[in-house]
Amino acid sequence: MTNPFSRIHNEKWVIPVSGLSALLGFMLVVSWINDTNRLGRYKYLTGEQQQRESINAVDYASYVSMKEEVERLQKRATSLEKALSENGKGSETLNEQLQSAKAFAAITELEGGGVKVTLKDNAGAGGMPGEQDLIHDIDILRVTNELFASGAEAIAVNGQRLMSASSIRCAGPTVLVDGVRLAAPYTILAIGDVETLYNGFTISGGIMTEIATASPTMIQIQREKSIRIPAYLGATALKHASVPKATK
Repeated sequence: MTNPFSRIHNEKWVIPVSGLSALLGFMLVVSWINDTNRLGRYKYLTGEQQQRESINAVDYASYVSMKEEVERLQKRATSLEKALSENGKGSETLNEQLQSAKAFAAITELEGGGVKVTLKDNAGAGGMPGEQDLIHDIDILRVTNELFASGAEAIAVNGQRLMSASSIRCAGPTVLVDGVRLAAPYTILAIGDVETLYNGFTISGGIMTEIATASPTMIQIQREKSIRIPAYLGATALKHASVPKATK
């Protein structure tokens, strides 16, 4: 009877290739990264490798949050379609959706906990204050952007509600917010998770640190248990944009 393994000894490539295959399989197994071993492997990287990994890493928490939001919207659309088919619940569900849309579009008054940020010119600068001693439109814009980035759900500047199309620009010694002329001091109210807003805004090296460099009195923030923010009072009608017929 012929030995089936006799040819292996005559084929010089078999043993090296088998060894390489085994080595490749082992490398694939140990290099497989999951949620369990990812943090354990991170500490063995060099400083430069850790920096590159941090820059290129996917924000898993944000991904999960977006995924959950998409699923929530899909379920809401399904519930709306179902309610429309039931005469008794249709009107109630439509009203809830309408109120939610109005709040998101900033066309209804809102209340809740949040923070109050006060911006004012440097009173100690004397009769000839420098540019750094005055609050400018860019300061208000950066402050509101910082608050939105920290999770603010609604913001108003001196009683003027901001929406997605709001504009903040300079007008001499004053600032125009959606065409409304405002003067210092500027009171900015933001509704959201109180501690998240406060900690995000007061982080070292942020806009608060930059403005306070000229004078700590130019910018202040305080936590508020209850804030009321008015509705946006500007024009909301679209003149040039329209919903495509296919999606109406």
